[in-house]
Amino acid sequence: MWNLSDSAWVLGAYLLGAVPFGILLAKARGVDLRSVGSGNIGATNAMRALGKPLGLLAFGLDFGKGLIIPWYLLQAGGPSALPVASIAGVAAAAGHVWPIWIGFQGGKAVATALGALSAVDPAVALWGGAVWILAVFFTSHVSVGSLAMSASFPVTAWLRWSDVEGGAWFAVSALLMCLLIWVRHRPNIERLLQGEEARTRLGLRGRPAQGEE
Repeated sequence: MWNLSDSAWVLGAYLLGAVPFGILLAKARGVDLRSVGSGNIGATNAMRALGKPLGLLAFGLDFGKGLIIPWYLLQAGGPSALPVASIAGVAAAAGHVWPIWIGFQGGKAVATALGALSAVDPAVALWGGAVWILAVFFTSHVSVGSLAMSASFPVTAWLRWSDVEGGAWFAVSALLMCLLIWVRHRPNIERLLQGEEARTRLGLRGRPAQGEE
């Protein structure tokens, strides 16, 4: 049964997810992350603007803010642990997309969603990572990798959790995170359809990226 404590955990997950670690790391270097590169606050743009070490740190922090509260809820246990942890994961991803701390103008939630999913079932994130590698290899579009990876989330979650009590909550949360990522990639999808999306150096058709998300 849902209670006030559960609501508090979900709210906490949103507020933690809303912390813009990329912006904070960039600010420490005297850089406004929203005014360079793609203007995105996530790890990809942080890596482009700040270099690989700080970009990887931004990814790790964004991943961690999606993981920590769902993981704690599952460790604490209780009859509603899986449903609340699943909803908290979605809330963390939504916090990254619509962060209250910086006017609700956030990122694309890929790293945060991966963290939230990993808290419940790392295999969902690992399979998603394999899909990302294949998609980027064959297209040289990081955005295609992110879209394909997120599409795999609800499929893998359902296959692995449909027979588990409360598993439907996790599968639905994976679907919601997939939809969130696709909505945030709408500009990339439009550029892909128009043949204007820049390519990364990775993959069979790679060339220097100019604006890949």
